[in-house]
Amino acid sequence: MYLNGMGFRGIERVKGVHHTTIIYWVKQLGEKLPDAPKEDVIPEVGELDELETFVGSKKNKIWLWTAVNHFTQGILAWVLGDHSAETFEPLWEIAKQWKSYFYVTDGLLSTQVLFQMETKLLVKHT
Repeated sequence: MYLNGMGFRGIERVKGVHHTTIIYWVKQLGEKLPDAPKEDVIPEVGELDELETFVGSKKNKIWLWTAVNHFTQGILAWVLGDHSAETFEPLWEIAKQWKSYFYVTDGLLSTQVLFQMETKLLVKHT
């Protein structure tokens, strides 16, 4: 449920389990995740995306940048920070090692800066 985007309190209402217990479960499982994907799950098509959220108040924005295999579920790599090329760069350093056939993104300026001379890029304009 959490991996499909449902919030802790939403899961609490559906499952009847206190949200702090759910947070504890998520933390436990997160600690078991590998630092890097196995070689057999390296994507042919890499998808790079971002999610904006906030901590405490909406003035404290934070961005979750993700790299996923376009054809399977699950996040292969991620980084938290602001909406800048400097924050995105560590994620790109990981993703470019996969040597995917091409990468898909929504065309953010910070990703375009890093891609312009390095790889094949498909930009989905929304």
